[in-house]
Amino acid sequence: MEDSSLNEIRDNLRRDFKDSTLEQSMDERYLIQTAHATVFRFSQQLTQKEKFLELLENYRNHNFGTFQVNELELSYNDWYHQERLVTNLHQFKMIN
Repeated sequence: MEDSSLNEIRDNLRRDFKDSTLEQSMDERYLIQTAHATVFRFSQQLTQKEKFLELLENYRNHNFGTFQVNELELSYNDWYHQERLVTNLHQFKMIN
């Protein structure tokens, strides 16, 4: 991010976790210093891996532009994001 918004969100979450009755904090195992966004997921197994990797390489330096985030979701899920295991914990509306 171009400003400190992500760190402010994390600091607010840390404060709220600390003030809650939850048994563990966000940073119990390690300090979180990254964030990620899932841009897409495959609904089926990838069948043309080399073709896909070539396409990714062709767009490696492409500027896809920017977008504004209006809402964040805090969810509980597994690494594979199995629908039966996903629980939406809270939605945060962003102040523009």
